[in-house]
Amino acid sequence: MRPIFKLILILIPALIIPALSTSGGGNNIEKSRYSVEGKELKAMVVIKGGMYLNHGHPVGFHFDLLNRFANHQRCKVKIKPVIESDPWRELTEGRIDLLVVDSVRDTIPDQYSHLVISGLDLNDYEQVWVVAKENYTMLQNMNYWIGYYRNSEEYSNLIRKYYKQYKRVSFENGPISVLSPYDPIIKRYASTIGWDWRLLASLIYQESKFSMSARSGRGAHGLMQVMSQSAKHLDISELYDPELNIKAGTMLIKRLSNLYKSSNIDSVNQIKFVLAAYNAGEGRVEDIRRFAIHTGINHNEWDSAKSVISMMRERENLPEGVVKLGTFKGTETLNFVDSILERYDNYKVLVK
Repeated sequence: MRPIFKLILILIPALIIPALSTSGGGNNIEKSRYSVEGKELKAMVVIKGGMYLNHGHPVGFHFDLLNRFANHQRCKVKIKPVIESDPWRELTEGRIDLLVVDSVRDTIPDQYSHLVISGLDLNDYEQVWVVAKENYTMLQNMNYWIGYYRNSEEYSNLIRKYYKQYKRVSFENGPISVLSPYDPIIKRYASTIGWDWRLLASLIYQESKFSMSARSGRGAHGLMQVMSQSAKHLDISELYDPELNIKAGTMLIKRLSNLYKSSNIDSVNQIKFVLAAYNAGEGRVEDIRRFAIHTGINHNEWDSAKSVISMMRERENLPEGVVKLGTFKGTETLNFVDSILERYDNYKVLVK
């Protein structure tokens, strides 16, 4: 293993392009700037972080930065999830075009070190984009672009959005106004389901701690931990786009809310049932409610109905024909609902 290196060779074009663009070779330079025009670049962000606010949100930062580069290059970028396979092999075998890594903490495995090159530091955290050597021209363009973009106000705003606002965020100093880089999106989609945005933010924190790269062992993705099959049903293909992920999640919430709209269920209990169903699935919640009816418990009040969960953990307690999905431990769902609502109560006081 060896540390990530930066070849002096790849930095030279970034420095000489401005000069060449004013000379007779300017037309060739301009053509090379758009060498990926019309293509879709696949990227993978392997930087750890984003699950805790004091680490910032590097995946969100690079998602935005890559999309701005793509706009400049007249192409598209797709963020691929980090899966069990070796990301370096994914890069060198051409299944992805670009890796985002930490040049201090990450290392290039020896077998790949002669096959890849890295570009300029993208921020003060020494995070870099790495490409296969055959994509040298694309890296040239990246270096050229980032060299100028880092001096822009737009770049400074991105740094504030994804890093500086969330360092040492504490409620100890009184009310705050910002919870995550995704607050504007959360507010917009919360309004479509009639929720206080802070309630939706509490759910998102519970699911992913505002990490757009979060992925569960059960195959849920992104900020709101949406399952791939659910997204497909909603005609949403890119769950690592924060806006599309929140759109998918709120569409699911809206559908669940319609299930529990009843004159016999008040608005507070409607939210509790929606949260329980978001975590465990509507089938499990219907099992709970049917079992509550069977035992004479109020099935329209979550705090009453949830008492049957302790009985659902043993098969011998399940009445035939009432509980359709079998035993249910339910501990995660109980904690899920309670944690979101407790955090929401804090947000209502401390987030303005």
